[in-house]
Amino acid sequence: MIGEVWSFWFLVSGTSGADCPGARTHEAKVSGTHRRYFKSSTQLSNQATYRTKEEVLIDLAKALKFSPDSLEANRKGKLSGDQFMELIGKFATPFFLMVLFGAAPFLIWGALTASQQQASFSSGLQLFLSQITHIGDLADTEGKFAVITRVGSLLLSLGLAALFASRVSLGLYFDLLGRSVIAKEGRIIAREEQTIRPNGRDPIEKYYFDLKTDRFPVNLAAYRAIENGSVYLLYLLPRSRQLVAIEPKP
Repeated sequence: MIGEVWSFWFLVSGTSGADCPGARTHEAKVSGTHRRYFKSSTQLSNQATYRTKEEVLIDLAKALKFSPDSLEANRKGKLSGDQFMELIGKFATPFFLMVLFGAAPFLIWGALTASQQQASFSSGLQLFLSQITHIGDLADTEGKFAVITRVGSLLLSLGLAALFASRVSLGLYFDLLGRSVIAKEGRIIAREEQTIRPNGRDPIEKYYFDLKTDRFPVNLAAYRAIENGSVYLLYLLPRSRQLVAIEPKP
C-alpha cells in the first residue's frame, strides 16, 4: 500500500495546518489532533478529516524534503546522497563565513600596506601586524584615525568570525563523515512557540517535534503535516541529533 501511494507523490496534496488561538510571549501551543480546519470565504467551519498513514508520510516527506529513496536508506541506517548534499551546505556556510571574516582584515590591510610602502604582500602583512601590536607608534606616525580604522575593522571582523564559529557544528561534521543514521520510536507532540514583539511587529514563531525529553526544530509545513500524539519512527544523525526523516510507525 505504501509503495502505491508513494508512486502518486506529486498527485497527493498536503492538508493545511490547524489554526490555534494567539499565544502570549514565549507561550507554547499544541497542534490539533486528527483534524484540520478549512476557512471558506464566508465562514469558518471545523471539518474532521482523517488521513491514512501513507498520506501522512507523503505530507511529512514534502515538508522535510526527503524522498522515498532517502527514507529507504535511512531505514538501513545510512544517510542518502541527497541528504548529504543538503546537510553539507548547512555545515559549510558558517564555516566558510568564519574563515572569510577571520582572514579578511589581514588580507585587506596587508595588501593596502604593501601598496603604500611599495613592498611585497608578505612585507605589507608583517608591517600591518607590527602596527597593530604597537598602537602608540602607529598613532604617532599616522594619527589616531589610522588606529581607529585598523583596530576597529580588525575587531569587527574577528567578532563576526567568532559569531559564525559558534554556528559551526562539529557534531554535524563528524556525522557527515560517518554518514550513519539512527532510529528512535515514540509518541510525537507538535508544539509552537510564539514570541510577541512590540510595536505591532509580526511575532516570532518556532515549531518543534517533542519526543519524551528530546526536541527537534521543524518548519511550519512539518508542524501542520504531523498527526499530533501518534507514534512515529524518527531518523536522526547520531551526534548532531539532526532530524533527517520521519514516518508513522507501521
